[in-house]
Amino acid sequence: MLRTTRLARLLVPAAALVAAAGLAPGAAASRRSETAPAPRAATDPCAAAPLEGDTTSWTCTFSDDFDGTSLDGSKWIVQETSETGFRTGRTCYRNSPENVAVRDGSLVLTARKGRWVKCTVRMSWLRTRFTGGMVGTRGHFAQTYGRFEVRAKFPPARTGGLHGGFWMYPLEETYGDWPDSGEIDVAEWWSYEPDLVLPSLHFDGRDPDVDSGWDCRVADVTAFHTYTVVWQPAVFRFFIDGELCFTRSPTPEHPLRAPQPFDRDFHMILNLGVLTQGLTWRTRFPAELHVDHARAWR
Repeated sequence: MLRTTRLARLLVPAAALVAAAGLAPGAAASRRSETAPAPRAATDPCAAAPLEGDTTSWTCTFSDDFDGTSLDGSKWIVQETSETGFRTGRTCYRNSPENVAVRDGSLVLTARKGRWVKCTVRMSWLRTRFTGGMVGTRGHFAQTYGRFEVRAKFPPARTGGLHGGFWMYPLEETYGDWPDSGEIDVAEWWSYEPDLVLPSLHFDGRDPDVDSGWDCRVADVTAFHTYTVVWQPAVFRFFIDGELCFTRSPTPEHPLRAPQPFDRDFHMILNLGVLTQGLTWRTRFPAELHVDHARAWR
């Protein structure tokens, strides 16, 4: 996940500077589209069958189907750049219904281009035309190991500028500032390479060639797809629509030893914002990320 300033209460209450990482080419692997919302199961709050071939007896620990008319404040907090100083690229994240809304059974995160605004960033300020939406479970839910997923659809953009997805960040920076304490990207997306929905592991010792799933591609990101990670002490397995697309056992730098730093509680984050790389006059705004559900199991 690309970040450029101080991490905030949505992430951790400490400073961290993160350099932007470049994309690498990968083989295309088409995924089938899911055009209708997934059925709900009345007896299971997570309302989902196990992944094909997965015989684990999972217990639901977190579920939100976004069936109301507003974001559930007992499960989520909203990122506000003017309060926390956190931003990605030129994005001023706002707690506004223009950027964060629940409607028609989905969480809708919207990136917008509008008039120039002066977005306060702690002791300085950001002058930008771009606003975005970001929510997270910090303070409400975090977990070590398990199964985590969202069902989401991305904007139809085919030019650069938009960036977002589903990622997880450590509740505490036990092993030091980013990336030492780890980050789990389940479904990271850029509009300049729209068929790539990238899973990645960030940690001290990361090799971008092998610690990201460059083959995790989707033919139509504008349809709903289910993005899942099964996180175990010895291995991470990433799925799209129940199909395994990436497996990795990370090897951290000394003095850490696997499963460190991925042996602590992580919380979930969803966002859509604006980056300057690839941004052109053809980039269409507003742009929306729709999330049908977010779930976790232990």
